[in-house]
Amino acid sequence: MKKTLKLVSIIFVLLILSTAVFAACKDKTEPVDTVIVGTTAAIEKAVRGEYDYDMLASGNSEIPLVYQDAEGVFHPLLADYSTEDSKSWTFTVKDDMKWSDGKDVTAEDILFTLQYADESENATNFAGSAPKYAGYSLSEDKKSVTLELSKANVRELSNMTSFRVMPKHIYENKSAGEITEADGRVVCGPYVLTSFNVEANSLTYEINPYYPQKPNVTKLVYKLFSSADVMYAALKTGDVDAVWTYSSGIPSTYLNSLKNSNLTFMTGSATNAPAVLMFNNSIAPFNDVNIRLAVSYALNYETFKSLFGSEYAKTPNKGFAPEGTVGYKETEPLETDFAKAEEYLVKSGYTKGKSGFYEKSGEVLSFGLTVRATNATHIRYAEVVKICLEQFGIKVNIDALDGTAFNVKTSNKFAGENNTTVSHQAAINGFTSAGMGMMNGLGSIYVDKNHAVQGGCQVSDAAFQEILTEMSAAKTPEEYVAGAGKLQDYYAEKMPLIALYRDNMLFAYNSRLSGFVIDAVFGINNVNSWLSVVAAK
Repeated sequence: MKKTLKLVSIIFVLLILSTAVFAACKDKTEPVDTVIVGTTAAIEKAVRGEYDYDMLASGNSEIPLVYQDAEGVFHPLLADYSTEDSKSWTFTVKDDMKWSDGKDVTAEDILFTLQYADESENATNFAGSAPKYAGYSLSEDKKSVTLELSKANVRELSNMTSFRVMPKHIYENKSAGEITEADGRVVCGPYVLTSFNVEANSLTYEINPYYPQKPNVTKLVYKLFSSADVMYAALKTGDVDAVWTYSSGIPSTYLNSLKNSNLTFMTGSATNAPAVLMFNNSIAPFNDVNIRLAVSYALNYETFKSLFGSEYAKTPNKGFAPEGTVGYKETEPLETDFAKAEEYLVKSGYTKGKSGFYEKSGEVLSFGLTVRATNATHIRYAEVVKICLEQFGIKVNIDALDGTAFNVKTSNKFAGENNTTVSHQAAINGFTSAGMGMMNGLGSIYVDKNHAVQGGCQVSDAAFQEILTEMSAAKTPEEYVAGAGKLQDYYAEKMPLIALYRDNMLFAYNSRLSGFVIDAVFGINNVNSWLSVVAAK
């Protein structure tokens, strides 16, 4: 009898142990061999300093100092941070962070990148947006750098969401011509670029063995598409697992075709401005505020929502900023009202002629609408603007240009490099989340004539500059919010630009996967996604 009880006890213990082992095996996350991401990013060299490549690599290898989650909250990524007065900022490199060649990431790398941006003739695009500083100090262990800004900036972390650090030991004392392809691919993120296949239009990333956390996805492959239509067809058929466009989700025009596919959908609040009618406030006809206001009342916002928006689409406010923006203020919504539009044109001396268009001194009110010829969605925006305004009585001539010519016409930086000035009359543009948040935020870099890179709206009047000065001088979040409210009131009153519609950002990925998260700047292509993506159970 004792032997029988002993045998039963042994069997019971073994049964418990085998059940525990089975449960552990069942709970163990199976690695994902490869995830394929489709993108229309125009990547030609796949090296640091190539804008589209840097934006893509920010999500896997060239990681920024901090990230902003879907709710707009900032978190450490490469470095922890602290400040007491918003003027002195300390960034401390997180433990065990190394470059992909095994060297430690240090605060000297952060400082070097800032200095490279300020001093080097070979400064790269991403470094060019680095904040200015008046002084600095390094900790003894070279893990922390304290930056003294020239003035307090309560929004300094917004600048750091797209600030990617360069390895000092690679770039120091080298000219652009001396930096090899291998040099340019030394990174500190969880993945390293191992192949750029031009013929196959693909980039392959494999795990960086020096990164402190091991991703569950062994290999990332980015497939480059020249056509968004073809890319979304590939998402539907499962030829790619996800799609990615910098600072943008899936256009609602593709949603119907993606329904009933093996896809999981996500939505996040938008802090970008994907559909903007940008006026050149310094030249005719839009140096006249009455004409800008007339256009704002002549557009049909319901048409933009129905043609381009998702179920979450909204009519924008006159204050321009999206609801999720820091410092957002509720202003009146834009509206369609031909009678009000006509009132503003009459104030500027226009009457409706026999041709159906408004005229002054026998000259029809018309303007050129500049748009990127390569962006099919922007072309459609331009066509709807033309239809709306010509139905009201303002003639629109669509000026479709390649990317380079568009930039020369609409950007201070590119215009200056070509010994000219911003010359468009109006343009269709899209503003990224990072761009919307830079410097004083609220898209002001695109409005300010004095901004070194953007400035497409060419606004320089004293009232606008006074508001920017107040915002940049803010020492507390409350002071910044007060200035932000004034800027949105200015936008509503002067209408230097118009958001054509507002929408949430929509994302989709193959249902064989789970664990994607949304980054406010980089969408679903971000470090936190790749550290959490697993095979769906």
